[in-house]
Amino acid sequence: MQATIHSKVFGDYLKSRRERMQPNKAGIQTSSGRRRTPGLRREEVAYLSNISVTYYTWLEQGKDIHPSRDVLLNISQALQLNPEEKEHLFNLAYNEELALPIDKQYNSSLQATVDELPFPSFITDQRSKIHFWNKEVEKRIFPFSSYQERHIMALLFLEKSFRDRIQNYEEFSAYSVAVWRNIYDRFPEDKILNQLLEKLTKQSGTFRTLWEQHHIQQKKVSFITIKDEEDQINQYRIHSSSRVDGDEDLNWCMYIPVS
Repeated sequence: MQATIHSKVFGDYLKSRRERMQPNKAGIQTSSGRRRTPGLRREEVAYLSNISVTYYTWLEQGKDIHPSRDVLLNISQALQLNPEEKEHLFNLAYNEELALPIDKQYNSSLQATVDELPFPSFITDQRSKIHFWNKEVEKRIFPFSSYQERHIMALLFLEKSFRDRIQNYEEFSAYSVAVWRNIYDRFPEDKILNQLLEKLTKQSGTFRTLWEQHHIQQKKVSFITIKDEEDQINQYRIHSSSRVDGDEDLNWCMYIPVS
């Protein structure tokens, strides 16, 4: 099986992981002199991965080459990628150049289902736009119906009234960017994602700093502590489910109150 690499995204990701990796952590002895390169050098990654420097350089430069599974595993080991990072590397390498839907009409019965839940719940698409939400969300999380902008990422970084509600903002925003980056890297040509990215990087220094760290993360159980419209502070355990009713573009978020 051959890889079809989206060159710039794949190369940028490799470079970010290489620059993060410290030589002593990789078992490489360094002299007392100052290194010009942050993290590992390309030749060091190539040596640890048992491939040529030229070949590794081509990968970082996004050349049209097709690394084997063994090569990707060796690089993952050399850069000490965690399971999520390794999965992301393979997803980028074997990217099928899928496209996100535009102006798609979703099954309206989902709204009735969300309404039945006794806790805050909403359904988003992969771009982070909210399509369905219930009254508990309006009361306990944020009054989305009052805003035309309903991309969670935009509200999280550009809407002060939303930010001020979140008591663990630093932790939650870092997690959110890492999840969104994982999605963006899969669809780097998407027009709407790029418009949102440009807006966020221009208008939010916090987002820009987190984005430049190039962290990625799969969605998992997370926590948020938030102040509701009655100034009560509540903590929620966030569960999410992808492929809602078989639609891989939809994600269902459920905010379960923590006693």
